[in-house]
Amino acid sequence: RFGHRAIPASSLGLPIEFARTLDGMLDPDPQVRRKAGDYFIREMPRMAKLVMVDLPIAPQTPLVPVWGKGLRRPASQEIDTVVYSSRKAFLREASAEETLNDVNDVQLDRYYKQFMQGMGETEKAFLASVSRLGKYPVVGGLAVRWEREGVYIDSSLNLHDPALKPAFIEAVNNMVHLARAIHRQGVFKSCLFNARQTLHLERASPEEAFHCQPEMAINYEVSAVPEMEDRTRQHSYFEDGPDPEELLVLPDTIMQLLQRLNEIHHTGMIIFEALPKHLKIHSYYRLLDPQREQEFRSLLSRMLAAVSQIEGLGVSGFMKMPYKDTRFFTHLERQPEHFYPKDPKEYIRKSALPAPPR
Repeated sequence: RFGHRAIPASSLGLPIEFARTLDGMLDPDPQVRRKAGDYFIREMPRMAKLVMVDLPIAPQTPLVPVWGKGLRRPASQEIDTVVYSSRKAFLREASAEETLNDVNDVQLDRYYKQFMQGMGETEKAFLASVSRLGKYPVVGGLAVRWEREGVYIDSSLNLHDPALKPAFIEAVNNMVHLARAIHRQGVFKSCLFNARQTLHLERASPEEAFHCQPEMAINYEVSAVPEMEDRTRQHSYFEDGPDPEELLVLPDTIMQLLQRLNEIHHTGMIIFEALPKHLKIHSYYRLLDPQREQEFRSLLSRMLAAVSQIEGLGVSGFMKMPYKDTRFFTHLERQPEHFYPKDPKEYIRKSALPAPPR
């Protein structure tokens, strides 16, 4: 319901009477809501008798790239997607009371209800739409940058069940529609990773250091891609500078290793989540330059070995897209009207006709 201003019922292809009634029941004016609700209750028996035939619908085109595996993963490789979002504070009203100062947890979904206090409805809907992506077996990330002239979106979304692609594309497009309806300036980032690959380290007290077990390793996949002639198109871990909302300061050793990793063509993310007695290392990596695999694997191993130098508590994460492929969208306050046709048979007949020559 939070997104009804950006994606109204009148844009969903519903019969016009039903769509207008739903929009009325979501109107900010309580008198309009009551009037629409009374109309719905009164006319519902008649509207229920409407005969609607299935219309031919062209598959949606994703507004930002969506990649998919050709085959579904076996059960042993199932994905439990977790969404970690950062740089969200600017979405709240400046006067809103800080409600999450004491919360520093990667799985912020459970705190969305409190965090959304002080947000506009469309901002709430946008955050919820990003969270919704985590209901699918997907890994990757996205970065949304709002400027005066419009919205810039970088993304790397890898879906691991092709049967879900139509529904996932619709969820992604809804997220883009909601982003276009937000008029602010700022950057929002979100990482989607497989919780089954998270590494867990324990310690007896906050005064002790974390130590990796010898068998621990950061998993990665390898894909060969054509050599990039234009190195400026490579995305960087450090694209938007330090995240002011992340409280964990990583040691120089890990930062230097990240800088060296940044020079190798790959995509992925790594998040360190330090708790008093528990360290979680969330990651997703895909190496795109197989010739440098030995160097890549060595840097990941050295980064794991350096976790003993981590001090303090909090979260620190870094994300790298496969390359810069920024999509630009103008601001759009409200999706255009789209109703179920008055004469569906005529609509189907016209849809079956070949397109006129240009």
